[in-house]
Amino acid sequence: MIELIPHRLRQFGQLDLQREPAHGLHVVLAQGRGSHLVVPAQWMSLCWSIRGGLCLQSGDLEWRLPSGHGQAWGDGVLRCRSARPQGWLVVTGARHAWPEMPPPQREGAPLLPWQARIPRMLAHDMIALAATARDRPRASPETALATLMENIAHWQSDLHDRLARCAGRTQPLRHQAMTRLLRVRHAIHCDPGQRLDLDMLARLASYSPCHLLRMHRRVFGQTPFEYASRLRDQRALELIRETDLSILDISLRLGFENQSAFCRAFKASFGATPTDIRRHSLARAQRAA
Repeated sequence: MIELIPHRLRQFGQLDLQREPAHGLHVVLAQGRGSHLVVPAQWMSLCWSIRGGLCLQSGDLEWRLPSGHGQAWGDGVLRCRSARPQGWLVVTGARHAWPEMPPPQREGAPLLPWQARIPRMLAHDMIALAATARDRPRASPETALATLMENIAHWQSDLHDRLARCAGRTQPLRHQAMTRLLRVRHAIHCDPGQRLDLDMLARLASYSPCHLLRMHRRVFGQTPFEYASRLRDQRALELIRETDLSILDISLRLGFENQSAFCRAFKASFGATPTDIRRHSLARAQRAA
């Protein structure tokens, strides 16, 4: 039987799970400003930023989990903190505390390090698990966890579909290869404007530079540099549409040498200048209002 251990963090509350038992799954519900959670290095976690965004840190990497998104993690000590009034939920525990995934994903780690929007059914399951942990059961712990694992598998189905492309004769070895590649993609995701160092990325994955390029293209259909370029394009579009930052500020934030270089790259990607896109977005917002 799997034990569910509930925790509640309110404003400025702090919890270090490195001092907590590793025999069960911990369900942490945090609300308010200034709450802070530390998860041990060998544990696997599923974080859901319910509202307001969540600041995450592991090692030298810091990133923000947008509202409505989830982060699966199991790659080093994880720190979660909220600078503003926010709500978030974390399910975490040692690897052996997590139930098995449903077939065909049963072998290997229950969670692959990945970020994406949390679908409605998975959000519902996490809320149900939190209620069950706090003795307000909507279902038995076993039923709640089985349903949760099914929807986690569905949430990460795109990654599981790519596992067959990873090197390794067994499923656990392919999971290990996928985790290495996702570690590289996460480092790029944390700062898409940085100048990529292939040697550094290769060290993150414990691959040679040539092997990293080959494996990343084989699994994801693009090199790490092409992935970084796509992320930078997405971020540029978000900043143009959703902020009032100047074009120069956006150029520098995304790592371009000057505004002209950014505008040329932006037009090549989207077929319009940043000014045209911003003008169109403002006009559409005014019509909607």
